[in-house]
Amino acid sequence: MTMKEEFNEIDHKVGCFRQMIDGVWLSIAVCFMLFLYAPLELLFTNQEEFWFDVYILVPIMSVVFLIACVVCVLVFLLIRKLSEKLYQIALMLYFIIFIGLYAQGNFLAAGLPSLDGEPIDWNLYTDERVKSIALWVAVAVVIVVAFWKLRSEHFHNLVRLSSIGMTLMLSVTLLTLVLTEHGFQRKPSMSVTTKNMFQMSEDTNFVVLLLDAVDAQVMESMLETDPGYQDIFTDFTFYDNVMAAYPYTQHSIPYILSGKWYENETEFGEYEAEAYASSQFFAILEEAGYRMGFYEADLLLDDAGMGRFDNILPNERGVKDQWAFARWQILMTGFKYAPYDLKRFSFVNPNAFSTLKITPEGETLFTPSNVELYDGILHEKIDLTAQKCFRFIHVDGGHVPFIYNENVEEIPEEQGTYEDNLKACLTITRTYLDKLKESNVYDNSVILVMADHGYNWLDPHGRQNPILFVKGIGERHEFQISDAPISFEDLQESYERLLSGADSTQIFDWKSGDERERRYLFHEYLKEDHMVEYMQPGQAHDTEAMYETGKVYDR
Repeated sequence: MTMKEEFNEIDHKVGCFRQMIDGVWLSIAVCFMLFLYAPLELLFTNQEEFWFDVYILVPIMSVVFLIACVVCVLVFLLIRKLSEKLYQIALMLYFIIFIGLYAQGNFLAAGLPSLDGEPIDWNLYTDERVKSIALWVAVAVVIVVAFWKLRSEHFHNLVRLSSIGMTLMLSVTLLTLVLTEHGFQRKPSMSVTTKNMFQMSEDTNFVVLLLDAVDAQVMESMLETDPGYQDIFTDFTFYDNVMAAYPYTQHSIPYILSGKWYENETEFGEYEAEAYASSQFFAILEEAGYRMGFYEADLLLDDAGMGRFDNILPNERGVKDQWAFARWQILMTGFKYAPYDLKRFSFVNPNAFSTLKITPEGETLFTPSNVELYDGILHEKIDLTAQKCFRFIHVDGGHVPFIYNENVEEIPEEQGTYEDNLKACLTITRTYLDKLKESNVYDNSVILVMADHGYNWLDPHGRQNPILFVKGIGERHEFQISDAPISFEDLQESYERLLSGADSTQIFDWKSGDERERRYLFHEYLKEDHMVEYMQPGQAHDTEAMYETGKVYDR
C-alpha cells in the first residue's frame, strides 16, 4: 500500500469516526431528554404529587439512560457497517425524532388531558392532534430539506452541535429547577399502613369515613329513589346543604382536619405539615388520650408530625419493583413528549407510584381502593382496646375512574357509572356500620360519613357540595335530613361538640331556613397556583348563585 493510499485509509477512518461521534452525541441527547431530563422535570415541578425523591429516581433512571444510550450507539454501529448511506438516512430520521419529541413536549404540552383518573375522550382533542401532526410534518420537512441541501459534513455539524447545545440547555434548566424547587430535599421514608385500622375502643371512638368525591345532590336523589338506602343511615343526620372549602382532595383534607385555609402563601408541603402539626382537633384528641390512625394514601409525610399516628411507620428507602418504576416513568414521559396519536398508549395514573413503596416488615400498605377496604371490613376482626380511638379513613369512594359496582367488585371502566361508584360507597358504609354494631362499638362511637368535595362531570366549578352524615355517641333516631347552611368552616367546632357528647342535631348553630354566605376557593385541576375566591349566598349546590369576590391567591 502506498503512502497516499495509507493516508486515504486513515482519512476515511477518521471520517467514519467523526460520523459515528455525531450518532453518539445524538443518542446521548435523545436518551438524556427522555430518561433523565423528562422524569426529573416532572418530579421537580410536581414535588407534592410524588412520594419519592431525586435520590430514588436518579439511580434507577440513570441505568435506563445508560442502557438506552448503549443500544442506540450499537444500532448506529450496525447500520454504519451495513451501509454509509443507510447510516446517513438513519441519522437524519433520528434527528427528526429528537427535534419532534422536544418540540412536542415543550411547546404542545399545555393541551394535555388531565391525569386525574377521569376517562379520556381523545375525540375531544382534535385541535391538539392537528397541531401535533402539523408540528411533526414541519420538523420532518425542514430537516429533510437540510439533509439534501447541506453538504454531508455540514449536516453532521448541525446534528452534533444541536445535540450538544440542547443537552447543555436541558441541563441548565434542570439545575435551575433543582435550585428553585428544592430538588435536593430528601423526603422522609415513611409509609401509611393499615395497622390498627380495625382496632376500636370499648370506651369511645371517633370515626371519619371519607368517601372521595361523593356529591350531596346525587346521593340525596339515590336515597329518595331507593328508601332502602336510608336504613343504612338510621341514627344519622344528613346535612345536604354543605359548602366545601376546595374542589380537590389535596387541599380539602388538611382543611377538614385543621380548619386552616391555604391561600398560596407558602409551598403547599409547608402548609400541610403546619396544618396537621397545629391542628387543634388533633391536640384535643391527644389530650383526651385517643390513639390516632390516619389512613390517607397521599399524605406528604414528614418525620416530625406523622409519628403521632399508630399506622404511619418508617420504611426502607427505595421501590419494590424498579422495572415497574422505570416503565411508568417512561410512560409518563411518553404522555408528554409523544405525538398525540401515540399518547393514548402512554397513559399511567401518577397515583400508581404509591404502590411501589417498600412496606414496613409485617405490615400492609394502605391504599385508597374501595375493594381493599371492603375486603378488610368483611374479613378483618374488630380488635377491642380500652384506650379511646380516632380513625380517619379516606378511600376512592365516588372518584373516577368508575370501576366499582354495587357489590364493590371491579368492573371494566367503560361499563361503570358515577352512580355505580356511589352504590359501592353505600355498600361499604352499610357493611362497616354493621361490623361496628356487631362488635358493640357502634353506640360509643362518633361517626362521620363524609366527602372531601362534591362532583360534577360537566362543570369543574360544581364540586362544592359534598355529603356529610353525622351520628353522635349513643344517638338513636330515624334517618333525618337537614338543609341548614353548613360550611366546612364549621367542622372544627362540630368536632369539639361531638367529643363533648352532643348529638348530630346540636353540633351546628346554623339551622334550616337560615341565610348565610359561605367561602369557597376554586382552582382548576393541576392549576392550584391560581385560586379564585367565591362566596355562596344560596344553596350549596347552586353553582349559578356563587359569585367571585375579586380576590385571587397566586404563587
